[in-house]
Amino acid sequence: MIHVIKRVALIVVAVVATGLFYTAPAAAQATRTWISGVGDDANPCSRTAPCKTFAGAISKTAGGGEINCLDPGGFGGVTITKSITLMCDMTESGVLVAATNAIIVNGSGVVVQINGLDIEGLGQTGVAGVNGIYFLNGASLTVRNTKIRGFRNGYGINFAPSANATLVIDNVQISESGIGSSSATGGILISPAAGITAQATITNTQVVNNINAGLRIDTIAVGAATAASAVVSNSVFANNTTGIQLKAPPGSGPARLMLANSVVSGNSTAGIVSNGTTSVGRVGGTVITGNGNALTLSAGGVLYSYGNNQLDGNTVDGAFTLPVIPTH
Repeated sequence: MIHVIKRVALIVVAVVATGLFYTAPAAAQATRTWISGVGDDANPCSRTAPCKTFAGAISKTAGGGEINCLDPGGFGGVTITKSITLMCDMTESGVLVAATNAIIVNGSGVVVQINGLDIEGLGQTGVAGVNGIYFLNGASLTVRNTKIRGFRNGYGINFAPSANATLVIDNVQISESGIGSSSATGGILISPAAGITAQATITNTQVVNNINAGLRIDTIAVGAATAASAVVSNSVFANNTTGIQLKAPPGSGPARLMLANSVVSGNSTAGIVSNGTTSVGRVGGTVITGNGNALTLSAGGVLYSYGNNQLDGNTVDGAFTLPVIPTH
């Protein structure tokens, strides 16, 4: 009997000791979470108990997971540091900010998709937002079916990766961004850090009514290994100060453009600019009309034509760099 009592006592002591050192596991993150205009960030972000904002939901969403929008709402700005998809194609989902960035992507190796948002920077209020989407670090960013406007103090999309990265823009409208007092503002910027490669694919996109460049591809971060390039098709660059600008300062790597089946029109200063000896643009099947200077080449920059463009009706039409590239 005494042995039994001793054994029970030892078991009790062991259980108590185990309890002293036990830490409850953190709440599990869901691979799919939900937000709603009438949600609450105190909720678990489930389908039946959605959160209110992207910032509230992202902490409860596992890396590589997805945040879905249930119904119309303004869901606030967010900083993304892990792979995530914001999926809001089926409802009116907004992000409205003043004097700051709307969405920041800054996580090593992250893969981010943004779908179906209306991102407003309040460009007419005097306290305009900075960047609609600001990409600082990650492996890739995809933006689809989205409207971005009013970011007067920066860019609609500012793609400035600190590691090699890719950008995909599809069916996006960018307008009313940029400010005359700063040339480092406009529609879209592709400008990697020194020694970094940034590659962009832009399709079915309208970049209109921006101050400065609608699309700027810039290797201003000096270093021969720095490279920025964009393949653009079925897109419109209209009524900006400059439609598309390539810039590669001396000592930097290449800034490249492949432009096909698009429209560059009504840009007050220039349609397409190529500035720098490693700035190379290739253009095919594109209408270039109603601009100030249609084509501007400086400091050794070149713009080649596939011979099937419609270059006419500009204040100064200019000419492509010879020879014309065969289309076959």
